[in-house]
Amino acid sequence: MGNVDKGKAPTVPSSNWAKLQKILPPVAVKDKEKSSKQKKSEARRAFINNDKAKQTKSNGLALGGVSRYIGQTDFGRNGQSSSHEPIAGPSKVTVPSPSNAKEDVLLLPAPADAPFSALVDELRIMVSGRTVLNEAKKAPGNYIALDCEMVGTGPNGSESALARVSIVNYHGHILLDTFVQPREKVTDWRTWISGVRESDMLGAPSFEEVQKQVAELCEGRIVVGHAVDNDLKILLLSHPSPLIRDTQRCKMLREKAKTKHPGLKKLSEIELGIRIQQGSHSSVTDARATMGLYRLHKTEWEKQLHHTTEAYRAKVGKKVDNSTANGKRKREEEDDDEDLEEEAQGQSGKKGKKATQQQFPGGGRKGISSGLGLVIRKNGKRVESGGGHREERRSGHGSSGTSSGNWWESVDD
Repeated sequence: MGNVDKGKAPTVPSSNWAKLQKILPPVAVKDKEKSSKQKKSEARRAFINNDKAKQTKSNGLALGGVSRYIGQTDFGRNGQSSSHEPIAGPSKVTVPSPSNAKEDVLLLPAPADAPFSALVDELRIMVSGRTVLNEAKKAPGNYIALDCEMVGTGPNGSESALARVSIVNYHGHILLDTFVQPREKVTDWRTWISGVRESDMLGAPSFEEVQKQVAELCEGRIVVGHAVDNDLKILLLSHPSPLIRDTQRCKMLREKAKTKHPGLKKLSEIELGIRIQQGSHSSVTDARATMGLYRLHKTEWEKQLHHTTEAYRAKVGKKVDNSTANGKRKREEEDDDEDLEEEAQGQSGKKGKKATQQQFPGGGRKGISSGLGLVIRKNGKRVESGGGHREERRSGHGSSGTSSGNWWESVDD
């Protein structure tokens, strides 16, 4: 109502309004004004938060997608979850954990028959993501644990596609944790078990990019995992079997679980006294759990595979040594072949002839079968290397009529 003009009587309120005024408390008007202010304040805060969210999203896209994350793992004791704290990690990008659905790690009573109680306590803390690591323990090292989360593609989600990859080192430090852009249309996100949602794919890197990162981290290292063949298969990667430690195939763990195909959840509860996978899975937690199981049996496990592993490393090391000088050796062999051809054409003279004799001590050079694979020319014409002709040369009765004891000397006559 506007201001009342002077000389005019104020409008008498209706009977209903008069009754309502008697019921309403005197501070109702102030409360109404306060509520309006609160609404404005809440609207402003919502706008600011929305703006921050947009900036975070744009920053993520500017960084090339969610290529690396700082994961957060819930740590529960007696069914009660504590406050969230970020795990130790080198990344300074403050983006949320890849999986919106977090997995509780519930501590159970430590196994009574645990041979190394101190180690079990350390591994329980590692799996929970509460280990504080120095810089030296954040390096990739010689051992890594790999775990993947899949989503469904095809009819009714019957096929699997890679959606998330997590790799941790020996101490549980995250080396890689990223969503992956599916290459096919997803028909079932399997969120109840994978923890992956469609919104998580915003800005996610391509399959090829993640595959390359995983291959680089796995190369030359021992890869730990649970049914890790499935993870490598979904990544379209292969890894030498002497460098794979599969907790599902470990003899000691099979005997403990009393089954040929023990589950990771059961093994973690029996061996480490922790309960995981209570809801949607976390590939980081699962990777840490497999690393914990491996470390618990590492001494005996490696003792059983020592011969196989060392034999493989020796074989690979020999190949690496050969490959380092591959370019030089290839050039030397090409130079040798050129010298032989020049020698056959009479361009090297006695000096070339002497060099040729030194290149074939005892009738042949290591790695080459006595010149049978070489093309030898005489006076610019190709000399056939048939069996009968070769025997004539060896006996000194070739077409040139020479009687040299070394058959290849007849090339220069």
